[in-house]
Amino acid sequence: MAGNIQLSPSERFAKFIKVIKLFAGFCGVNSLERDYRVTWVTWLVICVVTSFFVCTFYTIYVGMAIQNNYSILLQSLCITGTGVQVRSNQFFQGYTKLLNAIFCGKHLRFAFEELTAIYEEYECKRLEYRDNLKENLEMVKRLIYGLLLINFILIAALFAVPLFYYYVRKEKIDVIPLMIPGINPSNNRIENYIYQFYHICCVIFSTFGNFASDTFMILIVVHVPMIKNIFKLKFDDMAETMKLHLRNRKKTEPLLRDIFQWHQKTILIIETMQKGFFWVIFVQIFTSMLNIIFTIVCIFLGVWPVAPVYLLYSFVILYIYCGIGNLVEISTDDITSIIYDFIWYDLTVSEQKMILIMLRESQSPPTMTIGGVMPLSMNTALQLTKSIYTIAMLLNEFVN
Repeated sequence: MAGNIQLSPSERFAKFIKVIKLFAGFCGVNSLERDYRVTWVTWLVICVVTSFFVCTFYTIYVGMAIQNNYSILLQSLCITGTGVQVRSNQFFQGYTKLLNAIFCGKHLRFAFEELTAIYEEYECKRLEYRDNLKENLEMVKRLIYGLLLINFILIAALFAVPLFYYYVRKEKIDVIPLMIPGINPSNNRIENYIYQFYHICCVIFSTFGNFASDTFMILIVVHVPMIKNIFKLKFDDMAETMKLHLRNRKKTEPLLRDIFQWHQKTILIIETMQKGFFWVIFVQIFTSMLNIIFTIVCIFLGVWPVAPVYLLYSFVILYIYCGIGNLVEISTDDITSIIYDFIWYDLTVSEQKMILIMLRESQSPPTMTIGGVMPLSMNTALQLTKSIYTIAMLLNEFVN
């Protein structure tokens, strides 16, 4: 704790980035490095993800065509959405995040470099600026710890439930419902070891990749409120100057130009977030809906013991994503209010025109969206929850 107090805001932010780089590097997608190249680790993860997809279809085929067990379809669909992160999460979700980290690395690097520069500049200014940086870092820490906790709970459940069934109920169940072509764990020890080792690899790569990707987005997007607060503090500084130097263009224009440039930087950073996370958000929200729907039906059918924990995880991730989108929406609305509330009428005509330009641009601010169809917000999350419940009930009736 004492170590954290001694660190400057920029140093604490650098520590968060270091953690992300560690997890991303484990999956071969440390695209925050300027000299990043695809390595053998990246190809290994891609191979694991692709094999996961193949094994999922094989599992569905065996379950439905040979075993006549249609519930395996629901269990497999629960894990096919994130499967590219390779846990009980789903294929499309993980693959999207993996490819996004590789091909959209320049957007991520730009955002992190801008945020680092902001920390280094404003930690040297007056107390209000430093407090703003510290408050934002505390929020980042809480979100990351919360995300780490929910990932840990899911992983613990994925391993603990099969162990419980094996030692207490004398039943063998898989860590994740996934069969491997040509491998039958009941044949001999070697095939059983291969089977279990593959499942463990899927879970481990999924944990690191999932956590790194989600933390990537959280660490960038939750800085929008901080940027908005700096915008407000800059206006406060200008208001204080205007009290001492009313309609003194030489004193106020440099401050207003700085505010104008900051407003442009804010727009640019949010637009970069849009580009960098467009497909990640769309696939994450869509597959999270599918996860929740199929997991609810699995719970009703009683066919997947880990389903309740996975349902909790899917809901938490859905609301975290919608929540950080809501932060951006609220912040852009606040920026508009800050401009409206400023004493612009005490400025010169040329300065009022600059205020007018900012006000005009703030009328249609960039926001986070789900595939460009609907805003990423808590209101959208509630609408999706209602739709999930309706579809899950209909699907459950159909299955029964």
